[in-house]
Amino acid sequence: MGSLPIRWAQGFLPDPLCSGVALALHGKRELCGNLVAAVMASAGVERLFFGEFFRCEPFALVKVEGLQTLTETWDLSGFRRVFACKGGYLREEAAAYGDAFIYSLSGSARGVRVEGSIAPSYWSREQLTEAARLSGFRAEVPDPCTVIAHSEGFYLAVKLSAPACFDVGEAEVRFEVSGSIAIAAAGARSSSAALNLAEEALGDLLAFLGRRAEWLSGALARAPPPPARERKVRELWRYCWYVLLSNRCIVDHPVLRKPFTMPSKYVFRHQWLWDSAFHAIVLSTYDVELAKEELLNLFHAQKPDGRIPHEIFLSKAMCRAFWSVDDYSPWTTQPPVLAVAVERILEKRFDEKFAKLAYESLAKYDRWFSERRDADRDGLAAYIDYLESGWDDSVRWDNARDRLELDPGKYRAAYPEARMAPVEAVDLNSLLYLQRLILSKLATRLGRGEESEEWRRFAEATAVKVRELMWDERSGFYYDVYEEDHSKVMVKTPAAFLTMFAGIAEQDQAERLVEHLYSDFWTTFPLPTVSRDDPKYDPRGYWRGRSWVNLVWFTILGVGQVRVQHRGSRTSA
Repeated sequence: MGSLPIRWAQGFLPDPLCSGVALALHGKRELCGNLVAAVMASAGVERLFFGEFFRCEPFALVKVEGLQTLTETWDLSGFRRVFACKGGYLREEAAAYGDAFIYSLSGSARGVRVEGSIAPSYWSREQLTEAARLSGFRAEVPDPCTVIAHSEGFYLAVKLSAPACFDVGEAEVRFEVSGSIAIAAAGARSSSAALNLAEEALGDLLAFLGRRAEWLSGALARAPPPPARERKVRELWRYCWYVLLSNRCIVDHPVLRKPFTMPSKYVFRHQWLWDSAFHAIVLSTYDVELAKEELLNLFHAQKPDGRIPHEIFLSKAMCRAFWSVDDYSPWTTQPPVLAVAVERILEKRFDEKFAKLAYESLAKYDRWFSERRDADRDGLAAYIDYLESGWDDSVRWDNARDRLELDPGKYRAAYPEARMAPVEAVDLNSLLYLQRLILSKLATRLGRGEESEEWRRFAEATAVKVRELMWDERSGFYYDVYEEDHSKVMVKTPAAFLTMFAGIAEQDQAERLVEHLYSDFWTTFPLPTVSRDDPKYDPRGYWRGRSWVNLVWFTILGVGQVRVQHRGSRTSA
């Protein structure tokens, strides 16, 4: 993001390169195309990514004395900045479109140097050499203005407008150039295609900026109208749609065969299970076909035993480095929000072919939970890895992780890959209850009456178990329970509020839950991921106190469904 706070540049400013929708911001320093994404530095380009195949950090850092920023603007055509410095001024322009990125530096300043690098993707610099080995990284410099690198079947071509000094190593290429310069980078499956893209971008900067503006303006013009007419609401609404739509991508990949939405092209550069379910829910209000498309990779990636993977990496080398598996996906899953997304999509427009595909996939997925995540056969599924919960480092899992560390053999007898004591989570089983209800409705719609009744009975049995084992009458709250003895994990989190979203919580329980919402969870920005009276509450903690929009969404809809009015509050359901 850079050091400047984002603020609106006088609302939606007219963009000379864009005849449709316009959006201009100060302080935003990220740009993305399809697989290419860049983060600007205080001067130059801090990081450049091409999917999970290349990570160039730094990519083009500007070195000059006495640099002072005069203006800085981000809009739909790209990024522009003007500096004053010793001996004159400098002007930067940068843009990303498709699988290419261009950076231009011009001006009258003297003593300017630009330093950069090209490397394969890695989790940390300490792993760079190993990342290069796993990805088959190699590079060549065919002429003084060009470097072409290879990583895991993809090529990145970097073309400069003037000769540079290159230092080609086994795991990284470094370069340095002086004075005004334009640098284009592009990725593709072949070296010639990557080089052609880079040369095209370098050949006509204005046309490149115009194509980017036209792409984004056209996408934003199709967004549904904002929920309110106030300027701030309209501006935020437009920016939210920009974030979602600009993170869509497509890649030549054996598993990721359809376009999908990355959570972030700057950090989380592949597909996640519950993230894509949420993306599809929102996209269903924009374009139902895009929403369906968002889920197709997940159905295609389903394993023979029925599991739908937690995540699908672009890079097998990156998956291997993180999870130690030779695959594009680890052995975990994620919260089963898929059925909720499927229901939202089919409510917009029923498609029998998609409904059949979704039904078959979700039915297999549900059976996998029963067979592989319910060792005590009580009808409640368990998480056995904190990362498959979606709540990564949550306080919910602290004690479960300690239990496994003390006696790993005890828990791995049932679950060989467990990384915490199995926890029958309240949100997991609330979502499985919903999944089973939705499967029942789908079976009815598809003319499978007997299956519909079986799913309905299974759903009701799940709800009974959640109420029986997870509700604590004394504190008036729903808690996770350990699979081994059904003792409660006495940590209050918004996971409890999914019982209202799912329709499991009874009316008197919902009223007590809402009391907790307005006391234990009513922070400056409401709904932290653990109650503020918890000794481990940290408002800056990743899943240990921060607020997450998906949990806010579940909770708002849940409170609305039970129609509870909190005494003394100004917010009604």
